[in-house]
Amino acid sequence: MGIWKRLNLDMDTHRLVALVGAGGKTSTLYALAREGVAAGRRVVITTTTHMMPHPNLPLTDAVEALPALLEQHPAVTLGQFLRPDKLSQAGRPEECLRWADLVLVEADGARLRPLKAPADHEPVIPSGASGVVALAGLDCLGKPVGEICHRPERVCALLGVGEEHLLTPADVAAVLSSPWGGRKDVTDGMAFRCLLNKADTPERAAWGREIQADLARRGIFSAVNHYTEKERGGICLF
Repeated sequence: MGIWKRLNLDMDTHRLVALVGAGGKTSTLYALAREGVAAGRRVVITTTTHMMPHPNLPLTDAVEALPALLEQHPAVTLGQFLRPDKLSQAGRPEECLRWADLVLVEADGARLRPLKAPADHEPVIPSGASGVVALAGLDCLGKPVGEICHRPERVCALLGVGEEHLLTPADVAAVLSSPWGGRKDVTDGMAFRCLLNKADTPERAAWGREIQADLARRGIFSAVNHYTEKERGGICLF
């Protein structure tokens, strides 16, 4: 089963999907894009924060260039280099829906940490998003908040613990489901899903199922997932 179906998202309904949280956003972004292309959709990949560009996809910093590029390429990246290493936003993601069937947005940053709680200015979810996927990496479990989390002070405040606290499955479910965590700035009109990533050992897979059950009790749909080493970062997908 593909990642769209596993997340209970529909390409016709959820045309603008934003990814937030930590622990696999970029890999998931390109996995969603790859399946979109395979299904015959025209896909724009962009960011409202910062992201690494895919080396094998055409890149433009002008929304106006998208129609011509999408005639030639099924997937296009939109962004501009405001810093030397990563792309930043170029135009509003909602504009891309004029020409693209799917718009996939990296809308949060985590500095390669597997769990985070957002700062006041985060995440940057487009107002027109029809779906939001919040991610967490299961490799955070059993590790101290201060060692493994991005913005550990925010995670501590959300959970009511100190930085030495060892993260549990219940903690991850609490962070993902919180309006001060993974659900921050998600409106009623946006489908909300969680992806429990890095379930690449039997222990992590079991933890993932435990978190999945906890989230289900809160009315949140989630999926347990892992990418192969080759798939991580999505370079092999295009």
